[in-house]
Amino acid sequence: MSEIQNKSVALVTQIEGALADASPSDRAQSFLERSLDLYFALGGSPDAAAKLVTQARSGLPLRVESAVANVVIELAAASHLSDIDMIQAAYNRLDVELKTQRSK
Repeated sequence: MSEIQNKSVALVTQIEGALADASPSDRAQSFLERSLDLYFALGGSPDAAAKLVTQARSGLPLRVESAVANVVIELAAASHLSDIDMIQAAYNRLDVELKTQRSK
């Protein structure tokens, strides 16, 4: 695992507890909330989001690795358009949050 993934998992574990008994589907709600945070930060509208959610999904669902790759690609595009380094932004938050969690 990459350093940023290890730090991210450490932060989630500090905030929520051990992930050992969790399944990938247990993360779906949190992932959707964070995705919507970014969607709205990029200027997305509630009406368009609601329409997308209610549209029927056709075809087989993607494998997790394909869906993760798609998210990373879109995240890179959003970061580029916002003139930020997505990895540096994550490190900045992780450094602050992990330091804050340790000092509590």
